[in-house]
Formats: sequence, C-alpha cells, structure tokens
Amino acid sequence: MSSIEEKLKELKHLPYKGMRPEDFEEFWLQSLHKDAPREATLDLERIPYPISKVEVYNASLQAGDGVALKGYYLRPSLNTLNKPAQAEANKGLPGLVRFHGYSGNRGQISELLFWALQGYAVLALDIRGQGGETPDSRIYPSGAAGGWMTLGLETLHTYYYHQVYLDAVRMVEALAKQPEVDPKRLGCIGKSQGGGLAIVAAGLNNHFGRELDLKGRVTAITAAMPFLADFRRAYEFQSGGPLEELIGYFQLKDPQHKREEKIFASLDYFDAVNFAPWLGNETSCLVAMGLKDTVCPPPSVYALYQALGGKKKLLVYPESGHEMPDEYVDEQLEFLARKLELSK
Repeated sequence: MSSIEEKLKELKHLPYKGMRPEDFEEFWLQSLHKDAPREATLDLERIPYPISKVEVYNASLQAGDGVALKGYYLRPSLNTLNKPAQAEANKGLPGLVRFHGYSGNRGQISELLFWALQGYAVLALDIRGQGGETPDSRIYPSGAAGGWMTLGLETLHTYYYHQVYLDAVRMVEALAKQPEVDPKRLGCIGKSQGGGLAIVAAGLNNHFGRELDLKGRVTAITAAMPFLADFRRAYEFQSGGPLEELIGYFQLKDPQHKREEKIFASLDYFDAVNFAPWLGNETSCLVAMGLKDTVCPPPSVYALYQALGGKKKLLVYPESGHEMPDEYVDEQLEFLARKLELSK
C-alpha cells in the first residue's frame, strides 16, 4: 500500500465533524432573495494593454449592500475570434470566475492572461475588505480577533462571510450575463479561501439558480487546498492559518469555551461541506490537497471532497504543505479545457 493510499484510508476514519443545520436551505434562499443576484451587471472600463489578442478591463460590480466590488475582466479580443465558426456553433466564450486566497486580492493582469490567452473570459474581483481596493462598509456588532474569520460572528446575518458568499454568487451571475460568454460553460477556480469560495458560489448558484431566475450554471470547479471546510476538524488540526484567529477569539471572549458549540454551530451555516452536494450531477470538480498542509489540514479537505456532488477527482501531494507543485497547473489546465469544451 502506497503512502497516499495509507493516508486516504486514515482520512476515511475521520468523518465530517460538523452538522448541516435544519434550516440551512431556507436560510440561504432567503438571503439570496434579499441580495437579488439576478440584478448583477458588470461596469467595465477598457485598459490599454500591449497584447492585442486580449482585451483588459477594470471591472466593478455593485454588491447587494451597495459596496463596489473591484477587479479585472479579461477576454480574448473579439477581433481575433473565428466569428463564422462561433456563430455556427451558436456558443459564446467559456467563462471563469477566479477567487483569491485569504487576505489577498484580484491578482495581477499577467496572472489572468494565462487564462484569457487560452480562450476564456475571466473575472477576478477583490473579496471585500481584504487586500485589494474593495472596501467593506458593513457595520459589525464587535471587532474581530486578527482578520476576518471571527468578524461579526455573534449572529448569522452579521457574520463577515455571509455577505462574502452572496458577493461570490453575484460574481458568477455577472459573468454569465456578459453577452460574449456562454452562461452554460462557466467555471469557478481558486486556491485556499478561493477554493472554498469556488465551491460555495457554484453550489448556491446551481441549487437555487432556477428559483432565483439566474442565467448561469457552473459546470467545472478547481479547488486547490480549499479553506472554509469542516471548521471543527480543521480547528483541531490547524497551525498557522486563519483558523488561529478562533484561538484569539476564545482567549478574548470565551476563555473557558462555554460558547464553543454555539460558535461552531454558527460556522456550520458557512461550511463548504454543506454546500458541496448542491453542485449537481452535471458539475465536475478537481480538488487538490497537500498532506503536509497545516493551514487547510487534509481531514477538512477530504471531508469536503467526500461531500461533493457530481463528478470529482482528487489530487494528493504527499510532500506539499499549503502550496501546490507546478504539476497542479497542468492538471488544472487540462481539466478545465475538457470540461468547459474550450476547443468549441
């Protein structure tokens, strides 16, 4: 038995430690109705760029609470597309929403060129309040211990990630509504926080899309070392990541952990494991994990993988921590090209 096989066998004996709330579906449906993601529309401003094969835009998207989510939108130059062939196929461009990691931002144009030059329309916006230009104007009942992990955790609707998840669904819908994009060939990609958001956004979009009259449907996801999964188990095994902020939270507000179960019961509403079954059978997902990852520990990533609906593939890297080897990019490239029918 190989080292990978031994580890997977061990992980199977560590089942998901959280619980799916009884009103989970009702909670998110009501939240989405109030946020109205179907109204999502990108505001684009062309940026002069020296590579003629790609069009680059500053992009802004108004969130449900009025915050302007800022970032980039890239697409292959419409002048270089094979228009007759495209018209015959009656298809637009495949689209990708790229979510960034914790405390990061939209990234550089050069990063996104990797995808746009292949033929994708790519949307990358800042997660509110983190390392980009997008602010967060929401008022929280109290401060946080460190970053955003515990911000507003006192109640479900004031928790930081409640609005972040709604923003993520709005990003998917905004891309789907671009006239040059095929709304049925959408992918969500990301690493760490971005990987968790890719699964959450796709799950919410696909599960409630018809009821909310959403245009798009996510059919492919790549999630490398996804964060925001199995919070209880991840907290147990983590070291050096955002979940350390929970340690500070307990030290400051609940040193004897009298409210521990209430805190984790609240986090169950935001656990990517509970969104994973909503992807649907038509959605394919590529998940990667490093067996030496202490930020997103293997038990939490494996629990998320196990919960995924649809077709799925797990890449296991025994010597990787919270980073992926270069090989992962080739796997991701081939997976998305096949699932999103890039050649069409």
